Amino acid sequence: MATSGWIEDRWLKKRKDPVTGKRERTDLWGSKTKRYRVCGIPGVKKRSFETLEEAKEWKSSAIVAVKKHEFLDDREGEIILGDYIRDEWWPKRDDPVNTAGPMKSKVFSHIVGSQLGRTPMNLIDEDALIDWKRELKSRGLAPATIEVIWNHLSSIFKAAVGRRIAKNPCKSVDKGVRPTVSKGTKARAWTRSEAHAIRTAMPDRYQAVADLGMFSGQRQAECFGFSPEDIDRELLVLHVRRQLLWENGTKPFFKLPKGDKERQVPLSPTLLKLLDAHGKRFPPVKTTLRWLGPGNDGRDELTVPLLVTTWHKNRLNPNTFNDRAMKPALAAAGLIAERDKEKAGNRGQRWGWEASREMMHHRWRHTYASVQLGAGEDVISVSYWMGHASPDITLKIYAHFMPDHGQRGRTAIDRWLEPELKQGGAAPAPRLRAVISEGDGSEGVA
Repeated sequence: MATSGWIEDRWLKKRKDPVTGKRERTDLWGSKTKRYRVCGIPGVKKRSFETLEEAKEWKSSAIVAVKKHEFLDDREGEIILGDYIRDEWWPKRDDPVNTAGPMKSKVFSHIVGSQLGRTPMNLIDEDALIDWKRELKSRGLAPATIEVIWNHLSSIFKAAVGRRIAKNPCKSVDKGVRPTVSKGTKARAWTRSEAHAIRTAMPDRYQAVADLGMFSGQRQAECFGFSPEDIDRELLVLHVRRQLLWENGTKPFFKLPKGDKERQVPLSPTLLKLLDAHGKRFPPVKTTLRWLGPGNDGRDELTVPLLVTTWHKNRLNPNTFNDRAMKPALAAAGLIAERDKEKAGNRGQRWGWEASREMMHHRWRHTYASVQLGAGEDVISVSYWMGHASPDITLKIYAHFMPDHGQRGRTAIDRWLEPELKQGGAAPAPRLRAVISEGDGSEGVA
């Protein structure tokens, strides 16, 4: 395919006058219209320039870029960021319902609805991103939330690279500009006393949620969707078959557990007694909800008796549960401040609580992992029981919960060489004793 193109003079007609032999002037002669226009390069829009030299230079670079399949017309980046998100990026997304809602809320509220969202994409640079970060902080957003929104913005720019912009400005800025939350804080488990205090402070009707998280490592949505039918009394295992999620916080539905995989978790005798006692006191409620995604034999609905429901025998909503059961229990246990009603004003029960993100349901899962790994269970099994995508994730999060991590390797060589050392008269190295302190959160729960 030819990529030579040509340059036309817009101030002069192409054909010469048959009488004078000269090219006549067009109506654009002497106007503010750029005189020289590059045309004829396949796949490249015409472009005008003030001088012939500028046109020649751009034409040469454009031809080279086209031949290398690297051409990008910078005029494509003149689109307003918010318009690009609304008209091009978001309509092409196909996210799961439970993640699409929160993502859309953050993107449209804090990117489209910001000064950055009213800026042409090709003008967004490091200074613009710094100003945008400052705007997000002024809105009172937590550092972790700002980091999530930044990652969404980076994904938006990544999708536009090669189509609207040449590079992703979120990746090219100085590292100090990118919002980062400290990674030094390790996952913490509840101590025995903390776990007991929290569970005791929760309404009786909801204590089974803590039990399922603490004794089987289930996620909150898995606990909400758990049914007595998922108990295998013969094999002493729990079948984790579904989650109960909410679309936009208003429409409940079932779907497979995270990763679209069912799994089995060992069932302890204590947990079985707790679940049976809960079922007798609060009979399971048969619930029919739509089913989204794979699984359920392709059916659109599922009817199943739910173990834990509200006082009105409805499905549990995470926002309501956290604000009316979990956070009050944390406050009663002395782990967060009591709700500040003056600060909450008229905005409802969920306002006025001290930040407690690191002390919500996932800490029951951390506690489960700490007990299992502390007891010497292998990482592969624990990873499967918790529904992690791979054992690497389990190790990354929970390696510090393994009290003898490295001890067996250190003492194995001593035991192997012990006979030789005795013959040589040398005393073997003393074996190390792992110590688990209650204060570091690794103690777990009895």
